[in-house]
Amino acid sequence: MRHEMIDFYLKETGLLDHLKQKNVTEVVVNRPFEIATEGQDGWQFHDAPNASLENLMHLAATLTTFNKAGMLNEGNPIKSLVLPNGERAQVVIPPACLEGTLSLTIRKPSTERFTLNDYLQSGRFSTAKYAKKATAELREEQRLLKQLFEAAQTDESQLPVFLQEGVNQRLNFLIVGGTGSGKTTIAKAIADLFPHDRRIITIEDVPEMSLPFHRNCVRLFFKEGGVRPKKLIEAAMRMKPDHIFLAELRGDEAWSYLEALNTGHEGSITTIHANNTYAAFARLASIIKQSEIGLTLDMELIRRTIKSSIDIILFLNHSYLTEIYFNPEEKNALLAGA
Repeated sequence: MRHEMIDFYLKETGLLDHLKQKNVTEVVVNRPFEIATEGQDGWQFHDAPNASLENLMHLAATLTTFNKAGMLNEGNPIKSLVLPNGERAQVVIPPACLEGTLSLTIRKPSTERFTLNDYLQSGRFSTAKYAKKATAELREEQRLLKQLFEAAQTDESQLPVFLQEGVNQRLNFLIVGGTGSGKTTIAKAIADLFPHDRRIITIEDVPEMSLPFHRNCVRLFFKEGGVRPKKLIEAAMRMKPDHIFLAELRGDEAWSYLEALNTGHEGSITTIHANNTYAAFARLASIIKQSEIGLTLDMELIRRTIKSSIDIILFLNHSYLTEIYFNPEEKNALLAGA
């Protein structure tokens, strides 16, 4: 019976038609009445007149029961599930996402099987580069960014160019300052620079990080006594993100965030309270060390991981940008084991 109900709601919402498409690999719902799919041509958006919040919630609840995954409710708003045909699904409901919405991410398992000769004949081996040990020497794209950084020190008109190139190169931004310093405001300005066809997951405690130019966006929320940001980072990594933006580093989520940056989700924005750019390193290391996972980590490992993960640090004071950190030579040296 549960199997039949799942099929009914998949068909009723319009999801089933997209799941049957051979070239579709991801099917997601970010908001009622719209389905997005990813295939060979990137993300496509489709009207879904019957994908109401009510029907989507019925589907999510039925899937949860089918998986014997407990209750899906305000106290347990995140579930990792499997559809009857083997597709993996990630479900998030309020209060962990925007009221009036539901986030559903379905990943189709690959049914294709290739021989090594298929890879050769299709050209999929043609881009292979043989790995070399990392060195402190700057790569070409890093040299370009370094030139822009140095130019911006004497010509402020080059600073937006530098920041845009940092976004283009999928660098990780840490924005630093005190309360009311303008961290979130400049974070939104930088977020707007990211390509508008990217899928972005934001994680925040209050709805401040709006992304009006990014249609494929899901906003997740944590709160004291409720869903913790670490749990949301884990959920976000199952939602096919191109980028994860975290409102503020403040607790045990900090290490999980750094791990996300180092597992294929580079190109991020987050903030932290500190007195200057270099103090941000010590502040972040202290936050991690005080966490449960941090107690098991060596402080030197924490420091090296931070400096090899964060690329650009901006320090703001009363909405004015007063200090910038960018040191690719140091990052390369750390990655090279120096």
